[in-house]
Amino acid sequence: MLSRRVILKFLGKTSSRRNASNIWPSRITNPEYSERRQRLLEKLISTLKPGEKNVLVVLKGAERFFIAPDVPNSFRQCSHFRYLTGVTSPGCYYIMSAQVDDDQPKEQQRILVADRRTAVEELWEGQLPSESDWASTAQFSDLQPSKQLPAVLEKLCDQQTAVFVSESASSAISAIVGKKCFSLRSLAPFVDQLRLTKSSSEMDSMRDVCTLGAQTMCATIASSRNTHMENAIVGLLEYEGRRRGSEKQAYPPVVASGSRANTIHYLEANNDIHPNDCVLVDAGCDLNGYVSDITRCFPISGNWNDHQRSLYEALLFCHEQLIEYAASMEKVRLSYLYRRMMELLAASMGELGLIRQGDNASMLKAAEMLCPHHVSHYLGMDVHDTPSVSRDIELPSNVCFTIEPGVYVPLDWPRKEWRGIGFRIEDDVATLAGGGCELLTSSVPRSTQHIQQLMNQWH
Repeated sequence: MLSRRVILKFLGKTSSRRNASNIWPSRITNPEYSERRQRLLEKLISTLKPGEKNVLVVLKGAERFFIAPDVPNSFRQCSHFRYLTGVTSPGCYYIMSAQVDDDQPKEQQRILVADRRTAVEELWEGQLPSESDWASTAQFSDLQPSKQLPAVLEKLCDQQTAVFVSESASSAISAIVGKKCFSLRSLAPFVDQLRLTKSSSEMDSMRDVCTLGAQTMCATIASSRNTHMENAIVGLLEYEGRRRGSEKQAYPPVVASGSRANTIHYLEANNDIHPNDCVLVDAGCDLNGYVSDITRCFPISGNWNDHQRSLYEALLFCHEQLIEYAASMEKVRLSYLYRRMMELLAASMGELGLIRQGDNASMLKAAEMLCPHHVSHYLGMDVHDTPSVSRDIELPSNVCFTIEPGVYVPLDWPRKEWRGIGFRIEDDVATLAGGGCELLTSSVPRSTQHIQQLMNQWH
């Protein structure tokens, strides 16, 4: 049984009221940004071809996105840009240039391209950070307005220059320097490799945001009993996260009741919840540039019926076996986790009677029909982090990823008692030095008993 004290701890109510910025300070220091840039330059230099004597890196930050004329959407900085510069203002470029001698960078230049706001723009949009605030993390040697970008690039580029650009900048930059440089390459795979393995301060950032995400999910589940609209739960997620210090939701949440849970990325959340429905909630928090990603399912009435309980517990068995499997691996491979998920789903759903017992190949095929997605993805500054990194590599320590088996029963499935039920259970995990894993979201209840108790605690 979960005591009231334990539930209060899950909900994040044991600490006194404080300003959110004091509860969750940024963990990344200014020297760490500098170290990241240096490591990136060294990695790029190691890939230079004969004849390439200069490296030019062009990073483009995110632009403000407008949902209607003069109506800006919520802004989030490009994760590559923030990772290397710490600058969170929109519409910036960051340029690094280095001459190479004996495979070592020398005569480096670092230029921030950014526009200051006019008095009228500040009236409507507020002030940008000061130049000294930008310089504290980005440590640029020169600040130029955006109109000078072409001239800056042309000055730094010649036939001995290898230019590495972020994908968002590639078309614009290639038009300026494409004919002048030795080669033009994507920067993303190199930054992804750096971002895959987290520093100690990044691991603390992930623990912060996963703790915040866990508290938010617990509080939302506890407050959702007998809710009549999916959108009301979206509002609870926003409220419970923001009041605990979340800057925003990590991604548009999935709040899917009944058979809509079979749409894996169902985002509309505009339907009624029926009294006997289960609800699938896939949501995360965004804090200091890092994100969490958690999925839980629960009966909106607060009580599971027999078919919901039996299917959920079969999936929970798979989930917990996968956590143990990951913890037992000397080196985790996400591809191995996926293979193990399919084996567990085939066995557990076969024992339940959801799929027909038969040869191994036919049962695995049925399991793939019930769960058409991978069991894991990398996690960090983005919810689907470092996408260019293979899921078939041995992971070093301090890599964050998800474990998320699911089962989605079509409406025409032969066993009608489970038709239309969709469940997914997702937790955030990190590899440890020497093997094993740390479960970052362990405080969110998973068992049918504990979820039911959490929902009925306040009623």
